[in-house]
Amino acid sequence: MLTDLFVPAMPAIRQEFAAASLMIQATMFGAMVAFGLGQLFWGALSDRLGRRPVLLSGLSLFVVSGLAGALALSIEALLLSRMVQGAALGASVVCARAMVRDLYETGEGAQVLARGLSGLGVIAIISPLLGGVLMDVMGWRANIVAIAMAGLIGLVMVWRFVPETIATKSAQATQWRGLKANYIDILTHRGFLAWSLVALSTYGGLFAVLSGGPFIFLRFLDVTATEFGMAIAMGSLSYLAGTLICRRLIPKRGLLGTMQTGCTISLVTAVWALIVGWFEIRSVAAVLLIQMLFGFAHGFHQPCSNAAAPGIFPEKAGTASSWVGLLMAAAGVLTGLYLSASLDGGLRPYAWGIAFWSLILVLAGRWIVPRFTSSGLRQRS
Repeated sequence: MLTDLFVPAMPAIRQEFAAASLMIQATMFGAMVAFGLGQLFWGALSDRLGRRPVLLSGLSLFVVSGLAGALALSIEALLLSRMVQGAALGASVVCARAMVRDLYETGEGAQVLARGLSGLGVIAIISPLLGGVLMDVMGWRANIVAIAMAGLIGLVMVWRFVPETIATKSAQATQWRGLKANYIDILTHRGFLAWSLVALSTYGGLFAVLSGGPFIFLRFLDVTATEFGMAIAMGSLSYLAGTLICRRLIPKRGLLGTMQTGCTISLVTAVWALIVGWFEIRSVAAVLLIQMLFGFAHGFHQPCSNAAAPGIFPEKAGTASSWVGLLMAAAGVLTGLYLSASLDGGLRPYAWGIAFWSLILVLAGRWIVPRFTSSGLRQRS
C-alpha cells in the first residue's frame, strides 16, 4: 500500500515524458508481472534459506531500485526500475504470509494477518494523502523517493527486530525435483485453489480501484491530485474498518463464515457498481462509494484467504505463499490489460470491472470454497 504514493504522480509523469501514455501502462504492467514472477523465486528461496535473509535481500533491492527510479531520465529507465522494484517487493509479501504460517495455525494466523493489515490500512490512508501533497508541491520524483525511504525503514526494522521463524529449512526447496513435486502438490489441491480464487479476485478488484482510479478521478471527474489522494484515503479507511471487524469475527464465525460476511458486502458492491456504470452516474460521491464498499469487503477477504491458502502447506509455506501471490498478480495483470483497453470509454468499464470481481468473490465465497472445504478436503494442521 505504500506504493499508493506513486498513484497521484502518474498524470505528471505523462506530462514530463511526452507521448508516454503507453509506456506508463507498460510500467504498471511490467511491475505487476515482475511482482508475480518474483514471488516464485523468493518463496522457494525462503523455504531453503529462511525468511530473514530473503526479507533483507528483497528490501535492499527495493530501496536501491526505488532510488534509481527517482533519478530516471527516460521513461524506459523508469520502467526498468519499477520492474525491479516490483520483483523486490515480492520478497516482503511472500515472507510475511509464510512467517504467519510458521508461527500460527490457520485460524489464529488469519487474526494476526487482519491485525497487521489494520496497521497497513492506516499506512494506506496516509500514503495517498502524502503522495498527493508531494505531487502538488515537489513533483512525482519526490513520491518515488518517499517509497524508497519507506523501504529503508522496513529494512532497518527487519534487521534490528525480526528473528528467523522457519523451524526446518528444506534443502530440496530450490532443487528442480523437489520444486516440481511441491508445485504439483500445491496446484492440484482443490482447497488451495478455492481459497486462492478468493485471494486473486479481491486483489483483481483492488487493482481495478487503484489503477483505474487515477483516470476516473483525475481526468474524468477532474479532481486535483490532493483531492484524489483524499479519495483513495477514504477507500483505505473503509478497508481498515473491514480488517478491524474481520479479526473480531474470526473467533466467532471461523474463516469461512467471516469471509462470507465479506461476500455479502461484495454483493452490495457489485449491485451499486452496476447501477453507477449503467446509468453513467458522473459523481465523485458515487464512485467513492464503490471504492469504499470494495475496500470494506477487501478487509474481510484478504486476511482470510491469505491465511487459509498457504496454511494448507505448513511444511512449504514459502512456496505455497508464492503461488498465492503469483495468482493474485495474474489477476492484477488481466485487470490492467482490461482497463488499458477500455477506460477511454469512461466510467462504465471501470465500474463494471469492479462489479465483475465482486461477483466472482460472491461465487467463490458462497459456493466454491464451501464445496471444497466441506467435502473431505480439510486443511492440514
